Amino acid sequence: MSLCEIQSGQLTGRIYSTSKGIYHASSDSIKTNKHQKLTLFSWFLSIFKEIFLPTGYPNTVSNDYLAYQIWDTIQAFASSITNALAFSAILEGLGVGDEKASILSATFVWLIKDGVGMLGRIMFAWFHGTGLDSNLKMWRFYADILNDLATSIDLIAPFFKQFLLPLSCLSNLCRSIVGVAGGSTRAALTQHQAIAHNMGDVSAKDGSQETLVNLLALFVNIVLLHTIKRDRMLVWCLYFILTTLHLYANYKAIRTLKLRTFNWNRFVLLCENYFLTKEIQTVEYINRKEPILREIQQPISCYAGIRLNESQAQSIDLNQFSQNHFAILYSRLSKQFNVCLTDNCDDTDLIKCYFILQYLTDLRHFDQYVVMSSNICWVNVDKLQTAIVPLYQDFLSKAKVMGWDISQAKFLIDNYRYMSKQS
Repeated sequence: MSLCEIQSGQLTGRIYSTSKGIYHASSDSIKTNKHQKLTLFSWFLSIFKEIFLPTGYPNTVSNDYLAYQIWDTIQAFASSITNALAFSAILEGLGVGDEKASILSATFVWLIKDGVGMLGRIMFAWFHGTGLDSNLKMWRFYADILNDLATSIDLIAPFFKQFLLPLSCLSNLCRSIVGVAGGSTRAALTQHQAIAHNMGDVSAKDGSQETLVNLLALFVNIVLLHTIKRDRMLVWCLYFILTTLHLYANYKAIRTLKLRTFNWNRFVLLCENYFLTKEIQTVEYINRKEPILREIQQPISCYAGIRLNESQAQSIDLNQFSQNHFAILYSRLSKQFNVCLTDNCDDTDLIKCYFILQYLTDLRHFDQYVVMSSNICWVNVDKLQTAIVPLYQDFLSKAKVMGWDISQAKFLIDNYRYMSKQS
């Protein structure tokens, strides 16, 4: 009986044997394939992997990690070059190289645009912060579109120097949204990729990869900006080529993701297929079919975490509400489900709630599960659960087998919750 030592996924040649003690085996006894023998290239490759890939790769990251990082690297390289072109245009618009330009006015423009960007970050995080987790793919792609829009605004700024201040503020406002959306979704992606509780390592190595790409782009920018100088036609040609590459690489990167958690789009696609075939589709298939730039619309819309008005609060069945941790209102007029939640409603309750909503939407005619209280339509959740318990348990068990995470929900919900209190 012996133990072979492994470092970063590679055999070191050190073997622990109960009969022989510690000894080093020859490379031939360990590596039977001639392509596995230690060479200068393989040594360089192992060092490169150690520097830029998470420890234990590929066993410590999700199976979509490499494909995503490759496309993300391509888009980052294209974005770095276009940003350099934009920065050059902004400096030209501020009057760098022009003897008549005022240093004070240039400083004023720079400070104002920075201030607008700071306010933009605060406001965007306030209004859309809760939706970044649930619509990760959408916001990541929107961020890249806004980044390219900001670059185009910077490039046209020198042509409209009288509007330099509003143009600079608008481009920096776009970039502030990019910073919040990109940074937040990157954190969520890191959580998805780090399957061995190694978020810090995955995040750090992603930063190293991005720094390397920016360093390579820096050398290209030095050569490029010196070569093209003030050839505006060449600048715009490069911009359109690199922007196309940037958006294409981002689209491909997002499409490689195989997110295992439930959000609205993935859950709707999964339930529609389940109610039709009684089978659960794979994580890869649903992610491939998931829309990126929109949410799936259904005949009956759903809103969770709503605020109750006085008549609704008086007509609610408090026993059902406290027991199930959610209650469902139905509006026949607007074809809409409104869900109110208790303060202790967790992700498993939300998944059950959304499964019920999808079941009712698929059923179309569900008057037998609706009760009227003070002219307000409430869904009888207890009666409904009794009917669908076997179906729901089958759904969860099959989803777990197919690799879905049935313990987390990334649904977009409003922030109103209710707690019962003894009077």
